[in-house]
Amino acid sequence: MDRYDTKQYRELYASTQAAVDAMKAGRPLPDGTVLTLVQYKAQVDAAGAPVRGANGRFVKGDLVGFTVMEKRAGWGTEYPAEWRNGDWEYAAFNPAGVLNDKANYKGCFECHKPHEKMDYVISLAAIRAMGAAAASAAPRSDVSIMAFAFGPNKVTVDAGKPVTWVNGDESPHQIAITSTKARSPILTKGQSHAMTFASAGTYEYMCGLHPNMKGTVEVR
Repeated sequence: MDRYDTKQYRELYASTQAAVDAMKAGRPLPDGTVLTLVQYKAQVDAAGAPVRGANGRFVKGDLVGFTVMEKRAGWGTEYPAEWRNGDWEYAAFNPAGVLNDKANYKGCFECHKPHEKMDYVISLAAIRAMGAAAASAAPRSDVSIMAFAFGPNKVTVDAGKPVTWVNGDESPHQIAITSTKARSPILTKGQSHAMTFASAGTYEYMCGLHPNMKGTVEVR
């Protein structure tokens, strides 16, 4: 998976075939699962934009580090309920494999917390969709999600009319309305989601997975 906002090429590994099978089926991952996210710098062009290879993905550069999440029965009891992630624990390591004790682990819990229904694994929806047949026709979109940005950044609609987002990124995204707390399912590449706003007003939203991505729906 590629992260345009951090200009990273990423690879995700699961510790067992049972974990992979559970992810593809959309089931909670078994006790003892270890997920390792390997992070690389993306190679960039003269303008600083990530270079894409023949497969459309970023081109792998230098190793940045490793982020690991592990699930063990009974883990997490020491954390407050508002940011505990079930039985999951997190650790980050530098390229040499040395534990980073200054990493923002609280941020890991806060980022994954909204995804309890996905067993706190943000990429679960993308993994489950691997190998699925592409839709025969691209869905209509009011807002396209590309390169970790919403386009257009602001749309105007009449009350009661739906707004449709379509994810064109390799990375999964999620629509999160700030005022109503409404959230879309996690959208993998090619998937869409529509929301209807019954009342006039200004609705700010962001990506539930990448909070730096923001947009506005103006309802008249």
